[in-house]
Amino acid sequence: MASWIEIDRVRKDPKAFKLLASHLLADADYARERSEFATDFLENISQSEMEELTTRQGEILLELRDEGRRYFQTGDNLSVEILIEKFYYARLDLGNDDDIAFIVALWTSGRKFITGKQLRRFVRIKNELEKFGDI
Repeated sequence: MASWIEIDRVRKDPKAFKLLASHLLADADYARERSEFATDFLENISQSEMEELTTRQGEILLELRDEGRRYFQTGDNLSVEILIEKFYYARLDLGNDDDIAFIVALWTSGRKFITGKQLRRFVRIKNELEKFGDI
């Protein structure tokens, strides 16, 4: 989560917020995951003629940035690529069908990273499978 200082800095810098919005729009991996609202918001910000964003707009922009960030390792320095493989083979120990589908989708995509939007769910699945001793 972005600090108020960072939000205030970005929202008052038209060059920075337009560049960030354009960068997020151009990210093909993130485009598949973001909502229609997020896409519309980013398009509006990237083409904005405003000199300054509202605090809430700055906050949303930085939240979208954090959602689009790629993670190749977890907080405990474990490789996401290796964990995806381990999760895939242990997926039937998961209690939630949506989590199983999520892991299968990651595995079949061949991706070696997760996004900030997926991070919390990924760590929760990791913790659940650790209880079973699967990873």
